[in-house]
Amino acid sequence: MSVFKDHKISLRHVLEFIPEALLSHLSASTKVDYYSKVLHGKKMFYLLLFSIFDNEKLSQ
Repeated sequence: MSVFKDHKISLRHVLEFIPEALLSHLSASTKVDYYSKVLHGKKMFYLLLFSIFDNEKLSQ
């Protein structure tokens, strides 16, 4: 669990603010899943958020 300015927030709470319909709309409008058959844009977004919350030091 990451701590941001004395506030503890979990990844689950952050994901509750993002509606599934918005992720589906962004995926369709940006055509991010056009070439990918296995790793979809929604999974990449979840993995990115998980890595931000899990690691204190991020790199490329």
